[in-house]
Amino acid sequence: MAEVQEAKPAKPVKVYCKLPHGIVYNLPGDRSVRLVGMYGDERSELQVAGMPGRDSVAGHGVTLVDADDWEQIVKDHGKSAAHVNKFIFAAKDDKSGEAQANELSGNKTGFEPYDPNANREDKTVDGTKTGDIEKK
Repeated sequence: MAEVQEAKPAKPVKVYCKLPHGIVYNLPGDRSVRLVGMYGDERSELQVAGMPGRDSVAGHGVTLVDADDWEQIVKDHGKSAAHVNKFIFAAKDDKSGEAQANELSGNKTGFEPYDPNANREDKTVDGTKTGDIEKK
């Protein structure tokens, strides 16, 4: 009698996402995978807005995704800017994932909040750095 081998379920992978509110990927069969963004999902009522949640690491949200689903996502969306620029990536293990997230934590996504102190001219009445209209 031939042995029947059962398909082993694929081990889930940890996917890191630096996009602020994550992203939802639609998969075949009317399924979807939602990645947690950098602000995370687990938030307390006392938490200050703009601070990362408890399920984020070094400014990256962490989501467990089935390996087969992740393979499909990479196949369909692997050439998108978020994947190419490493705003979304998967890691082999926790240690290497956290190390890569720490390494990429300084990268800018373009979704960072505006810093009103960065440009003084935005606070002056006439829009110049000193507040005095330059006369020629």
